[in-house]
Order: sequence, then C-alpha cells, then structure tokens
Amino acid sequence: MTTLFSRLTSLAMPLLLATPVLSATQDVTEAKLLLKTGEPAQALAILKGLVKESPKNGSLNMLIGDCYVAMDSTAKAISAYRDAQKKGENDAWLSLAQLAINDYRIQDAEDDLALYRKGLKKGRKLLPDNSGDIEQLLTRTRNMLDRVEKVVIIDSVSVDVQDFFKYYHLSRDCGQLLSPQQIQPAFNAAEPSVAYISPDGQELIWATEDSAMTVGLVSSSQLYGGEWELPASLGSQLNEGGDANYPFMLNDGVTLYFANDGENSLGGYDIFISRRNDNGEFFQPQNIGMPYNSPYNDYMLAIDEQNGVGWWATDRNHIPGKVTIYTFIPSDMRVNYNVDDPMLASYARIDSYRDTWQDNAGYSALLNRIKNSAAENESEAKPEFFFSVPGRGVLTSIDQFRNREAKSLMHSYLTQLDDYKEMCEALENYRRVYAKGDHSVADDILKLEKQKATGMESLKKLKNQIIKAEMK
Repeated sequence: MTTLFSRLTSLAMPLLLATPVLSATQDVTEAKLLLKTGEPAQALAILKGLVKESPKNGSLNMLIGDCYVAMDSTAKAISAYRDAQKKGENDAWLSLAQLAINDYRIQDAEDDLALYRKGLKKGRKLLPDNSGDIEQLLTRTRNMLDRVEKVVIIDSVSVDVQDFFKYYHLSRDCGQLLSPQQIQPAFNAAEPSVAYISPDGQELIWATEDSAMTVGLVSSSQLYGGEWELPASLGSQLNEGGDANYPFMLNDGVTLYFANDGENSLGGYDIFISRRNDNGEFFQPQNIGMPYNSPYNDYMLAIDEQNGVGWWATDRNHIPGKVTIYTFIPSDMRVNYNVDDPMLASYARIDSYRDTWQDNAGYSALLNRIKNSAAENESEAKPEFFFSVPGRGVLTSIDQFRNREAKSLMHSYLTQLDDYKEMCEALENYRRVYAKGDHSVADDILKLEKQKATGMESLKKLKNQIIKAEMK
C-alpha cells in the first residue's frame, strides 16, 4: 500500500533532481551575459564554480578561456582551451589557432587547424568545418609577415584614448586634426572619430554613420563666401565591408591614410592607404601591413612631412582606457625585413621599439625638435573656435581677425552658435523621450525642428557677413 509520504516523495523527486540542472543553466546564461557586457572577471567566478560541479563539461572550459582572452590573460586562456579540447571540445583548436595567430606563431596555428580538421571525423560522419574565417586570417597574417617594413620607431607613449590625437604635433602646413564636436554644426559625425581639415581650410574629411549604422568617410569643400558643400561620400570601396574612420591626407591632396575593420583587416581597425585620381575618386585601398597593423585596433596614421616624422595609435598593448602612440620616421621607399630574420615576429609585434634603431644612429636631435615643436604648440593659446576664411586658412581666435566689424560679428556668431547647440541637445533629448513612448513631446519636437532650421540659416548668413567683412 502506497503511503501519502511515499507518494509526495515520488512526486517531489523529479523536481529535486531538475532544480540543480535548471540552476546551472541559469548560471551559464548569466556568465555569458556578463562576458558579453564586459564583465569577464565576474563571469569567470561563476564558471569556476560550475566546473567544480561538472568537471567533465568541456563547454565550461571554453567559456573560461573566452573570459581569460577578454582579460588579456593569454597563457591562462591557452590552458583553459587545452582542458576543453581534452574533454571533447573540438572547437577549442580554433580558439588556440586564433591565439597563435595573434602572437604570430604561424606554425602553431597551422598545427592547431590540422588537429581541428582531424577531430571533425567522428566515425563515418564528417562534422561541418567552421575554420574558414580562421584560415583566411592565417593566410593574411602569413602574407603580411613576409613584408614587415623596416620602419624606425623613435618613441612611444601611452595616453588616454579620448583626444589621443592631441599628441600628434603636426606642423601648421600639414593641416589640423579636430574632434567631431569642432566641425561644422550642421554636419553629423561618428563617435569616436577624428576630423581632418586641410592646411588651407578648404577641405574637411571626417567619418559619419549612415542609416544602416555603417561608418564611412565623407568630405566637404568650402565654397567662395564661406559656405560648405553638402557632405559627399569618399566611396564605399574604402570600407571593404566594414567601417572606415580616422582620416589623414598628405600635403599632396591625393594620398589618404585611414582605418577600416573590413574584410582585409587583421582584426579590429587596420591602417590603409588610398589615392585620389584626377576625377576626385579614390582607388581601392591597400593595407599598409606590419608593423603598423596587428590583430588589434591600429588607426590614425599621420605624417608631418616638414619635420620628417609620423605617428600612429594602437591598443595592441592592452592598457585599459589607453592607446599607445608610436612616433616613427617615414621613408620614401619601403624596405622590408628578410623573411628568414629570426626577429621577424618580434619586429612585427614591436616587442621593443629600440630594436628598430640603426647601429650608431642617434635620434635625440629629432626627438628634441619634436618636443620643442610640442612645447610651442602648448604655449599657444588654446583654440577658441575653428573658423575658415578663404585665402587665410583656419582662424582660431577673435584676435586673428583683422577687420573690426568682423570681430564684432564673430562675437555674435559664437553666442548664436552656443544657443544653437543647446537647442540641438534639447531636441535630441525630446526625441529620446518620444522614442521611449512618451508622445506628449511631439509638439515640442516640431517646434524645435523649426527653430533649428531657422537657427542654422541665421548662422550661415552671419558667417557670410563675417567673411565678407574680413576679406574687405
């Protein structure tokens, strides 16, 4: 005869058995979410506890490896992936191959891929091969290692990623680098980004985001009278299926350096070069290779041809919140290291930039010249604004205006510009409120949109008056 206690026990037993499984599933989901949202240390703590409960579950070791990768602990990531592979996770070989590529260990990556493909054979069944992307990346990395440029790097500095470009001490005749907030108020700019303006102040190049959330390069030329043309795309070919950003144009007005993370990148942003033809169109870009580019983000290459020095930024050194800026000596002709050089991978990684120095060569004079130039730039008054006047370039303070009427009008222009920016911010705030479902602000949005159009027209007229007065 079945007792009440035994019936209750038999009913509860499946629930008791299911509870730990459900809890473990929830914990894994939480760990994945933490990892995705940039909290790998918290995700790792959860996963380590789960491994103790399920020591044979290789998928947990895979996730632990992913956490260590996010935390830049490569050696621990390798160990975790190897544990996952021993527990039957064949995809662990792909993760190990990726780490080998990141460190330019080409033979190790090839061996890992071979072991991955060997593991696809399960009896008579052949599992899907997911190694295509890794194979292509390996091929690109191998090809670039065959052409590592002998570039002399004379200095490096790690700075906050925000406004890093301010450490590029360009001569005035090389143009200027600006933050997106400093360009024309009517132009939209992607963030983060850096805008480039030509030495004569007549061309502005920057990155903007389209409706498909793709970042691409656009330009605008200043017309006579101070008006700017509507922004025009520099061409989708510069994107190569990704985002294009961080432009810099050489003094020739033809050679463009920029970054993109498209199909020919090693990972993240890479630096590319393109040239403009007589019709104003840009040719298909070329990846400038190593050591400039790496499996991480490399961008914003700029060259000061007057001082014979260049800079580029990278986050390859994994310093949280910072990028490393390398100062190098550009050369007219590319010379590459011998492919059999035992230091080749080290040069490509830039393990030590002093290894690039030529024997008995001194760079103190050049470094001092750069420092003096930087000191002169810092001693100058900070720009109050950026205002382009045909024939005079970009003016940055009211004192630079020669005409008294132009100075007075400029004061009015700056006041109206501040009001215009505040109005734009208010409009964006109302739009965000509307997007969340509060449609009571619809009338406010319409009112501000009209005021925005009127305000922009007023700014354009006032700007033309300033330029006409200054050019008398």
